[in-house]
Amino acid sequence: MRFFTLSILALAIAGLGVQAQTAVENNRALWASVNGTKNASLGDYQQHTGKILVSWRMLQGEDGDTAFDLYRLSGGKETKVASRIMQSTNYQDALANRTVDNTYRLTYHGSDETLATYTIRKEQAGSGLPYISIPLKGTEDVCGIDTIFYQANDCSVGDLDGDGVYEVVVKRLLTVKNAAGTVLSDGTGAGTSHKDARHTVVWDAYKLDGTFMWRVKSGPNVPLGNSSAFAIADYDGDGRAEMCIRTAEGTVFGDGTEIGDTDGDGKTDYRTWTGGWVDHYNSAGPEFISIIDGQTGRELARGNFIARGKSEDWGDGYFKRANSFRIAVACFDGALPSVLVGRGVYARSVLEAWDYRDGRLTRRWHFDSDDHPKTYAGQGYHSLSVGDVDSDGYDEVVYGSMTVDHDGSPYSTTGLGHGDALHLGKFDPVREGLQIFACYESGKTVCALRDAKTDAILWQRVGDTDNDTGRCLIADIDPASPGCELWWAGSNAHSIDGNDLGYKPASCNMAIWFDGTLSRQLINGNIIHSQANGRTFTMYRYDESFNNGTKSNPGWYGDILGDWREEVIVPDGTKLKDLKIFSTWYPTEHKFPWLMTDHIYAMSALNQNIGYNQPTHTGYYLGSDLKSDGEAWAATGIAAHGQAAAVPPACYNLNGQRLAAPPAKGIYIKGGKKYVSPR
Repeated sequence: MRFFTLSILALAIAGLGVQAQTAVENNRALWASVNGTKNASLGDYQQHTGKILVSWRMLQGEDGDTAFDLYRLSGGKETKVASRIMQSTNYQDALANRTVDNTYRLTYHGSDETLATYTIRKEQAGSGLPYISIPLKGTEDVCGIDTIFYQANDCSVGDLDGDGVYEVVVKRLLTVKNAAGTVLSDGTGAGTSHKDARHTVVWDAYKLDGTFMWRVKSGPNVPLGNSSAFAIADYDGDGRAEMCIRTAEGTVFGDGTEIGDTDGDGKTDYRTWTGGWVDHYNSAGPEFISIIDGQTGRELARGNFIARGKSEDWGDGYFKRANSFRIAVACFDGALPSVLVGRGVYARSVLEAWDYRDGRLTRRWHFDSDDHPKTYAGQGYHSLSVGDVDSDGYDEVVYGSMTVDHDGSPYSTTGLGHGDALHLGKFDPVREGLQIFACYESGKTVCALRDAKTDAILWQRVGDTDNDTGRCLIADIDPASPGCELWWAGSNAHSIDGNDLGYKPASCNMAIWFDGTLSRQLINGNIIHSQANGRTFTMYRYDESFNNGTKSNPGWYGDILGDWREEVIVPDGTKLKDLKIFSTWYPTEHKFPWLMTDHIYAMSALNQNIGYNQPTHTGYYLGSDLKSDGEAWAATGIAAHGQAAAVPPACYNLNGQRLAAPPAKGIYIKGGKKYVSPR
């Protein structure tokens, strides 16, 4: 199963007719980036300074024989800069004049039909800036008090307006400073609000060219911190992504509409004040989930959030655990994504799936750990993973130490308890299916690698006493060790079968494909580090910052712009001026499908900001011990060069599932392009 977030022709959005079998979008996403002199100290990597890297996506239906030509328009003259590019989806242009705008045009080899274009401006290329900037809109309309600000925090992406290009949504948290400018609260703590601020959280949407689209203001009853998660996906299959958030009385949508006094009790602010601050754990008041239109920010549909009940129902007496909220995306019917809603994590956990179809929100299923054996209680995490663990074509929810089936029934539980860091993907290339790697804080087990389908423990580290291990990571960082390496906070790296490799990785936070090798690098704060080659990129040379205190995660990262390498989205140092999207300038000889066409990867990317931010992973093995790129292609249904296709040419739905024939109505994928059948 593969999941697509991009999608529909602007003509169809405008209500114009689209003929059956008409190609409407290929999602090629040509991109260009450049490295500058600020990274000239990086030794061997200085060779890339001043050159423009042009990259594009490999799409389903393409293979090792798919060849491209690349043109550059500069100074009014178009030149073919490369012909018959086959073994990669990028080209490093060393001859471009960086004092003028350069527009690149991509075609299939031997054809003049334009697949995509992109212009890299002289300001970016000439200055050697390895990022684009999206200016942040001021928040005077949210709160006009000089000491109250809204700092950029977590981000997510989606094609909000249906033009085939991603947009970015950034969550901005209430930040309070004193007259001297000292930050008193940065919004990452869920219990801190301020009486003078009506709104605690703001969600802003921007196009990649910096155009501001819309703003949603939370109102007073949405907690700060990671309980204000949001999920972006095309929930109704119309080709435009929507956003889902938890809302309450006082929420103001992009069109200015506000949720008023829905229960008639005469108030819309349920915060409990202590002096000038609030213990803001929502002990009263109506709670909702809202589907928000990606193009305008207006509310499309509303449903009731999981019932709060009493604080003691969730394991404490002050509503903190009752305010552990999750909003995510998953595909439970094999066709369209659903909203996944969660409440509770430490003791009782309740999950619900909701569908947004034909303008209505309906609940698909309800799971309550109290309704099942006690081994399901206390198994939730500060993060969750989504994927088809049993190969039935539908997603399961890996909520830490337990798994909930696609229909809301209990699937399995390890009983190992609560933890923070959780990873789902293909980590062992010789083992069938997916694996789960997680760390724990409620027993002697430090971390464990388990089979995702059976929950069987494949390898674990058990201590002598109860522990609280806050982080763990699994990624292929060592070309000398087959499969992925795994480690946890303070430990040495271990092989996939548990052997100590004798060295400590640079960090235990997030892994990224950035430098063009098949190994992943590590994002350690604002440094990208390669285990094999050392420091790869020093982001702190630019005006940027990472989020959420010691967790130090980017606003978002993933494969959205060019080829299979991943981009990093971070705010500026003040978190008030702009978002910067850093993209790689390293050429690569490897060619892989656009990572967002892999369902496991897309789910990890879109659910990245839930609770404690977690890294991306693929559902097939992508690592340094691949014998050829074609090994990975086979897992995605794409033929390797000179081989018969693993799956005969076919059409796919928007989730990437192979169809026997084009659907009678709606959008489908064929040959890397989108088509619309009569409606």
